[in-house]
Amino acid sequence: MTILKMKTLNILSVIFFSLFLFSCEDAIDIDLKEGKQALVVEGWLTNKPQPHYVKLYYTAATSANAEFQMVAGASLTLKDDAGNSEQLREVSPGKFEISSIHGVDGRVYTLDISTPDGNYEAVALMKRISVTPDSLTFKYEEKSAIYEYEGYYPRISGQELEGKGDYMQIRLYKNGKYLNSDGDFNLFEDKWVDANYIDNAELAVERPFSKSDTIKAEVWSLTEDSYRFWVDIQTQLQNGQLFASPLANSRTNVKKVSAGARDVIGYFGASLVTSAEAEIK
Repeated sequence: MTILKMKTLNILSVIFFSLFLFSCEDAIDIDLKEGKQALVVEGWLTNKPQPHYVKLYYTAATSANAEFQMVAGASLTLKDDAGNSEQLREVSPGKFEISSIHGVDGRVYTLDISTPDGNYEAVALMKRISVTPDSLTFKYEEKSAIYEYEGYYPRISGQELEGKGDYMQIRLYKNGKYLNSDGDFNLFEDKWVDANYIDNAELAVERPFSKSDTIKAEVWSLTEDSYRFWVDIQTQLQNGQLFASPLANSRTNVKKVSAGARDVIGYFGASLVTSAEAEIK
């Protein structure tokens, strides 16, 4: 099983992270050209019983104080391959709510976006979850050359389904708080573990846990494309830039469908989500 650790940034507020979250402690000065402003599409649909949103805004300057300008007044339509369709409601400038369409295993979702900058389309497949966790356990480790901090490290177990080409993300919550610090992000693929039982696979954490902590591990299904999207984001973060300019190799599933449309980056994805939760005793 392949595990990727990625830095996270706090510039996007829901899943698309909630997808990019920032945890740097020291300011870093980076001399970058500003680049042409692009449209950003941020959205993710799941089977979780909670509101889901799509956000539209423009890229900002690379300055840490730069503000993201929301794109108000757009028209967004979401439909699936089962014949369902809805016009998304703008609940605040640039923030559009998905209210009637829900995440279902195997369905394909198409998001149509119409803005003064042009028309766009994003297509997302909701893949199966290849590992449903049957246990979440913890092992105490002393400080060592391998473990920077002493404490309890999480381990997850579950049967991986037969059939190569499965990808997933595991998100951790400590006492109800989503862990978004550097080192808490886990991505997996089944290239080497197809159809095997995953026994006590250790998850990456920024800091280990303590007794009485309640930990939840959420497993999110990913397509190969959305998995590679996160790999691309990791590479950009290592280069010290995220959405500073629309890089030529920046992966996105949002396509222009009208001539002369503004450049676009970002992602609209779909994931099934399941979880395991345990208290450290």
